[in-house]
Amino acid sequence: MLSALRPFGLFLGCAALVLALGVFTGSSEGKFVAALCVLILITGLPHGAFDYYLLAAHYRGAWLAGALAGYLVLIGITAVIWWLLPLVFLFGFLAYSAFHFGDSDWPEQTSTRKWAWGLAIVALPCLLASARVASLFSVITGVADLAQLTTWFGLLALPAVIYCCWPSDTVSPNPMPVLLGGYAAVCLAAGPLAAFACYFACLHSPFHLRRWRQRTAHGSLVAVYVLTAAVLTCIGGLIWVSPVTWHQSSAATIDPSAVRYTFLALAALTVPHMTLLFALQRMDSAAGSAQA
Repeated sequence: MLSALRPFGLFLGCAALVLALGVFTGSSEGKFVAALCVLILITGLPHGAFDYYLLAAHYRGAWLAGALAGYLVLIGITAVIWWLLPLVFLFGFLAYSAFHFGDSDWPEQTSTRKWAWGLAIVALPCLLASARVASLFSVITGVADLAQLTTWFGLLALPAVIYCCWPSDTVSPNPMPVLLGGYAAVCLAAGPLAAFACYFACLHSPFHLRRWRQRTAHGSLVAVYVLTAAVLTCIGGLIWVSPVTWHQSSAATIDPSAVRYTFLALAALTVPHMTLLFALQRMDSAAGSAQA
């Protein structure tokens, strides 16, 4: 089992640290929430900004320009859906993220186990910290009283976690019970945002970036740093120019501007990112099948 957990040492170490902070210092401070938002952004943006290299590796000339234009169009469509249909945006994004997390974290597993892992990641916080997640969802969407919808969504975590932890010949020894146990413990002790930050910063993002960088063999990441800095600057500008106010007592400890614009930026960038990776993985699979 230790050998199966070794690749996840960064995540487990971070989870232990945040768990201790949650137990001994509390996690309701606004500065703590703001720091988590910054952590999610700093770690999430580089692996998304690497999409430029993925596009450049597959397209040239006018095709690259067209692909970049399509990428920007998807960003705009995501922002428009958030503006016009916030609940459709929220739960559609959660479902799409569940697929992406499973497909990216466990590329060699069956589709069912991928879906189970992704659903466990997005739904466990809704199950274990429903009130706090409902407050986060309300801040993100601007829609009040999402407690019942959040609770219903959280129930999806039960079958997902059970299936992830069920013994399987395709993943033995199975590290998922330990990983999900650590994720759940951080969620309970330090809050849902802390748990997701640990997962996103120390498991999903580094695994994802390393795997795709190996495929494209790019040494310089200048474009990644430039794009990351540009997005962070835009988010900072939004927080300064158009701060969000939220008066519900259940969300009183949340920095609403940081939360809303962090997750809006992540969603707007993640939808085209997930769509691109889905297309590229299917293209690579088709090419491999043709060569075989």
